[in-house]
Amino acid sequence: MRKYKKYSKKEIYTYAQGAFPTWELIKSGKKVEMVFIDDKFTDKDKLIMELNKRDIPYEFAPNQIRKLSKKENTYVIGIFLKENNEIIAGENHVILHDISDMGNLGTIIRSMLAFGVKDLALIGNVVDIYNPKVIRASMGAIFKIRFSIFNNMEEYIEKYKNNLYLFMLSNDEEDSIYNTKIEKPFTLVMGNEGAGLPKDFERYGKKVFIPQSEDVDSLNLPIATAIGLYEFRRKNEINSI
Repeated sequence: MRKYKKYSKKEIYTYAQGAFPTWELIKSGKKVEMVFIDDKFTDKDKLIMELNKRDIPYEFAPNQIRKLSKKENTYVIGIFLKENNEIIAGENHVILHDISDMGNLGTIIRSMLAFGVKDLALIGNVVDIYNPKVIRASMGAIFKIRFSIFNNMEEYIEKYKNNLYLFMLSNDEEDSIYNTKIEKPFTLVMGNEGAGLPKDFERYGKKVFIPQSEDVDSLNLPIATAIGLYEFRRKNEINSI
């Protein structure tokens, strides 16, 4: 059996920390190498029944859990192999450019799934999507999406012909999300938490901004992305009637 260490980007495996993300991992059908269980876990009988049903190996290993997770309230960890599930042409996408926060990435993945977008493109200098902190923040939603990684926008545009909507600052009311006409398949393009999208990205597609009061400097990235996903889905459903 493989000896599992604290997460490293170099390793071929990663893990889901916590009972709920591990349940989502198990149900996803991905190859689960091992599940570690703390004997203090109150729902262990139900979990073990499912693991036996799916022929997934497990161990009662509280010390191993403490070794892998810094969170004291972690009672289950599921180990699985990293694999890229490439995004699909013709589907709606989200692009995250230079995103730097693991919690933000996980939260956005969960919002994507909630609003029916299952394809994510990561572009530029982005955080490691396989990091257990991302997996935990997504609450297992990561197991139901597809994602691909690109060095730059040109690589993405060469492969996918979606209509690009770039969330950037604008003084033109025509660029308001409420006035934006949506054409499918669409891609919402979101930038770094602090810097946003580079200005020269304007050449790639249609600028979009979310109107807000002057009392707030800006919306944080996960909230802005969730608003964008909601509004695009709402408009799409109206146009389908």
